[in-house]
Amino acid sequence: MGGFERFHNPAVRGKADRHMTRLALAWRDLRIVGRAIWINLSLFAAMLLGATILMEMSGSYPGISFDRILVKAFFMALLDPVEGGIGPIPTLLTFMLPILTMIILGEGAVRVLTVYLRRSERREEWDLLVAQTFSKHTVICGVGELGRAVIHRLMMHNPEAQVVLVDNRPDILAELGLSGPNICHLQSDMTAQATLEAARCQEASLIILTSGSDGYNLEAGSKALRLNPKAEIWIRLYRSGLASLMDLGTKPNVHFFSPYERAAEALVEHITAGIRRQNK
Repeated sequence: MGGFERFHNPAVRGKADRHMTRLALAWRDLRIVGRAIWINLSLFAAMLLGATILMEMSGSYPGISFDRILVKAFFMALLDPVEGGIGPIPTLLTFMLPILTMIILGEGAVRVLTVYLRRSERREEWDLLVAQTFSKHTVICGVGELGRAVIHRLMMHNPEAQVVLVDNRPDILAELGLSGPNICHLQSDMTAQATLEAARCQEASLIILTSGSDGYNLEAGSKALRLNPKAEIWIRLYRSGLASLMDLGTKPNVHFFSPYERAAEALVEHITAGIRRQNK
């Protein structure tokens, strides 16, 4: 079997797809770890910068440039003895910097590793971290029957789409039979500002609100619009007149839809088309 035939063999292509999925998951996890420990790395850098400024201002290393003093501070933090300093500051920092380094970097490493190694048990924490890696993604709030249909159609149309599902119920992804590096579920209140921020609505390109409550959809839609005035927002409403009460209907990027109205339109069109055929 030639290379072309092997590539188009379903078994070979399935194996290649699995490898690509694993690579995508590994890259996503690396980004999550990097984001989660970014604050700790920033604090570590600030600590080194502060120590360097302190040693330069105190004249601990006369005639040595700032960048070389910074290198000395880095080695001090790693428990590498540095000689040649004048005064008590280098001695004090040689003792203090390693302790602060262990506190700052150790806390971040323990926190990230704990969540990563136990991500199947601590699913909510892990999904929060996953959502932080998304941008230009889709947020779907309220995963009822309509929400499920929307999700499946969306994934069929674009399997690579990044999607955050927001719903109070647990195990939504398992119920939907969905998994992968580009989808996560936040088990939280869709109307809470903190939830919408955690879902990265401020970075989303599309926000769809499909819960069974007009009030919840309007409240979440209004808050999402304030977070991201440029996102396309679709809101399911049973009573379309409610939109005018919250001044959402005047926004060009906010759209309302009623599954009942759409179903009625489709049914009437189907019936009238049948009548026209009979009358011919």
